[in-house]
Amino acid sequence: MLINPAVLVLIATTIGTILYDKVNLSVPLFEKLFDKRGTSSFSLKGIIVEGIVLGVLAGIAILAVAYFFKPYLPQVLLDSSDNARLNLITKLLYGGVTEELLCRFGLMTLFVWVLYKIFKSLNAAVFWSANFLSAVLFAVGHLPMVFQLVTDVSFPVYAYVILGNSIGGLLFGYAYWKRGLESAFMAHAFTHLTMVGVNLVFS
Repeated sequence: MLINPAVLVLIATTIGTILYDKVNLSVPLFEKLFDKRGTSSFSLKGIIVEGIVLGVLAGIAILAVAYFFKPYLPQVLLDSSDNARLNLITKLLYGGVTEELLCRFGLMTLFVWVLYKIFKSLNAAVFWSANFLSAVLFAVGHLPMVFQLVTDVSFPVYAYVILGNSIGGLLFGYAYWKRGLESAFMAHAFTHLTMVGVNLVFS
């Protein structure tokens, strides 16, 4: 029995809210909103610019992966990708916000906290390890949708789904680590915008 996505988001948001500040992660715009003493400081330009740059890079990288694997993918999967371009608003809202709350604010924050408790350090290796784990789980989370479309899932299909989505997850996680959760939201949204834009230009 599948858990309602809203319940998963609630659990992830609760975990993130409890733990993020304990491991030097941030949600700068949210913190500023509730900062009564005026002690919260951040670079809005940095959040926006890094989010856009990482989103564009992720979009181009995912398209490159898709181009490489295209000859090995079943037509039904390619057709579903074409149809998905029409649902841009859904992608921006679900991908840009919901998936980031689940995978970055929930999972990545939890992994950083667990690794911190084990190794008593918040060095780059801890953040990259947590980022990698959450990115891979983010990618694996896309497989059930593939299973609904493809009955005989081949190795290239697994590689395409996991590699493509892991690249995005790593870059979104980097944005969260360096600039805060809002930058990850923006990076994820601009990934979809980049992919749709490139496909429109070259289709």
